[in-house]
Amino acid sequence: MLPSPRLIIMVLLAAPIFMAGALDDAFVAVGVIYVLALVVIAVFDALLLPRRRAISIERIVPERVSLGVPTRIALEIRNNGWRRVEIRVAEDLVRPLEAQPHECIGVFGPGARGTLEYRLLARNRGRYELLNLDVRVLPVFGLFYRQFRLNLPAEAHVFPNLVNLKRYELLLRRGLTAEQGIARMRNIGQGSEFESLRHYTQGDDMSRVDWKATAKHSQLFVKNYEPERQQNVLVALDVGRATAGEFEGMSRLDYLVNATLMLAYVVLRQGDWFSLVAFSDRIESYLPPARGIKNIDRVARALYELEPRLVESDYSAACRFIGMKNRKRSLVCLLTDVIDREASAVIIGHMARYARHHLPLAVTLANPEIRSVGDEPLSRRPNLYSKAVALDVLAAREEALTAMRHQGVDVLDADPHALLPDLINRYLRIKATRRL
Repeated sequence: MLPSPRLIIMVLLAAPIFMAGALDDAFVAVGVIYVLALVVIAVFDALLLPRRRAISIERIVPERVSLGVPTRIALEIRNNGWRRVEIRVAEDLVRPLEAQPHECIGVFGPGARGTLEYRLLARNRGRYELLNLDVRVLPVFGLFYRQFRLNLPAEAHVFPNLVNLKRYELLLRRGLTAEQGIARMRNIGQGSEFESLRHYTQGDDMSRVDWKATAKHSQLFVKNYEPERQQNVLVALDVGRATAGEFEGMSRLDYLVNATLMLAYVVLRQGDWFSLVAFSDRIESYLPPARGIKNIDRVARALYELEPRLVESDYSAACRFIGMKNRKRSLVCLLTDVIDREASAVIIGHMARYARHHLPLAVTLANPEIRSVGDEPLSRRPNLYSKAVALDVLAAREEALTAMRHQGVDVLDADPHALLPDLINRYLRIKATRRL
């Protein structure tokens, strides 16, 4: 039980009455009567406070919470008492979770039901427990809060950003993906798998003329082709020390995970095979080749509990594992980061060997903060040493990326916010140009 602001104000009002008593003894008597009356009213109000069992609350948590996206959490409340009350509810959350707003407030009449809601913002993926709700109940014109804690255990499963998938599907249906930086893939008229026949138009390649259909109908017909189906895309996701940093409140690994999930969605939607290997100094997770959009749930589950580990990743062991599990020519996307040519020599060597049988693509996350320091004019940088270090890091990193390109490895170096559209566009370009 806690005093309400109304009670505090009523207590403070007694002060000027007693101060006036210095001028006239009648005010002292009025002050005493006021205080006694206030005590009686306060005791009576405290006895009539709604009991804990008079308020029932049920928390409704969605099956999945998307990383970095405010997700609606509903609190179903019922007032079983006979007084109209104001109810304040606050979640007792662990650190990676935030409630927006922190406190929910509603007024409920006798026997009334209602819903309060807030947005749950998760900064890390994984499984988290929602345990306690702190509740304050204040009757209308009441002087005291009834405060108590409800234990309502529930689990919040924080997955990679699933909202991007729904947004992409909506944009795809409306033909607006280009507005989000994702190229629209032209399916008909290119590729090598037969799709349909159509009448010849000026400018068509004569090699595509279907002579049997032409002879049968006495008109020129050409074949439509679409990009090959059932191609293999394998993502090797580094969850070691190289991806353990943070950018704008999210780990660098989370940017890679979100991009991986979106890539998987597009790959599966295109009818290709998708597989995943997450590794550090050991194999953390493996998803065998899957085909069909129904498998996007398996991809999300393989990704959602991955956390960066502060260990050196064993690229040799990861490559041997990939070699044993995947023998068909594939687009091998290694999502990691590079520091300099010497430190990345192992990555360069293995990716170069992949170039003999597969199509390797090294996907690295640039560091906009270091780049901004390196690009800042000397006149605005009081600490010249930090600028020199930034330039040295950028030069060493560019040398490592250049070495990969010279070894026949495709390189995609993108800022965290641009990674998702850049990676999707690179896959679509590779598929459209039939490089696999």
